[in-house]
Amino acid sequence: MNNAAKGMPPDPVVRQAIAWWAKLQSGLADAHDRESCNAWLAQDAAHRQAWERLHTIGRDARRVPAALAHAALNAPASRSRRSALLGLLAVTGAGLSGWAGYRHTPWQRLVADLSTGVGERRTVTLADGLNITLNSDSAVRLHLDGNTRGIDLLRGEMLVQTEPRPDIAALRVDTGYGELRAERARFDLRRTDTGSRVGVYEGSVALLRNGELTHAAAGERVAFADQGAVRRNASDPDRLAWVDGMVVAKDWRLDYFAEYLARQRVGVIRVDPNVAELRLSGVFPLDDAERALKALEPALPIVVTRHTQYWLQVGPREA
Repeated sequence: MNNAAKGMPPDPVVRQAIAWWAKLQSGLADAHDRESCNAWLAQDAAHRQAWERLHTIGRDARRVPAALAHAALNAPASRSRRSALLGLLAVTGAGLSGWAGYRHTPWQRLVADLSTGVGERRTVTLADGLNITLNSDSAVRLHLDGNTRGIDLLRGEMLVQTEPRPDIAALRVDTGYGELRAERARFDLRRTDTGSRVGVYEGSVALLRNGELTHAAAGERVAFADQGAVRRNASDPDRLAWVDGMVVAKDWRLDYFAEYLARQRVGVIRVDPNVAELRLSGVFPLDDAERALKALEPALPIVVTRHTQYWLQVGPREA
């Protein structure tokens, strides 16, 4: 279904709106350019709709790159869209290649039924009423036998949408630190070396851990490990922006932002301790870490330097 059929501006209009936005934000536009843009806006309601959506997306961002705006403009305003819109790396070339190769093929991916490489995302329909989206560098093992449905998250992160079906048992998900059970739910799950966290956006899930059952409903986010209490917070739909190749930062530390971007690329991003605690907010492209970080340079006292294809350095800007 095209954008017009969904009540959205057609693709050519979206592209033209982005072109006007980029030109007016470039600092090179003159009075004639601004008049031409205003004339274009007056031509059609779809032009104004695309322009207003672009402004809405950019309102909470320090800077919105054109490719990001395109992704957001092209998606309908619905629950599936978001509400808005690390030092020297002293290694030889061979050492870096070996390290990068490991990141591309960790052991979990060798035993997985489905996996993604670094920087890759993948959406799959596993069965009637069961869909998953894998984030970068993720791996799952599947158990889809008869009337049972199970997923083992071996590595990384995924978004799950499950609906009940007659004679099919509730979905079971091995998080590595406990088992989730869900009949009707939309939730994301991330597994790390120290624990897992689940955000619930529709329906509910139950966590079975060490013989104890913990329930989480839509709007809740729970974090847990092998031992210790289950920590609860509110789930934030903007955390799902990775599904669309975006990241929505809300008063994030700079070092955390860089770490988040680093999950989507081969190599490292080093942040100088002198700027690590700087805070930022905005909407940024997930697949171009250098561009996302450089977008912060006008607003933060930082400079981003690319030393090699695999190494980005974020340091303080000299006075």
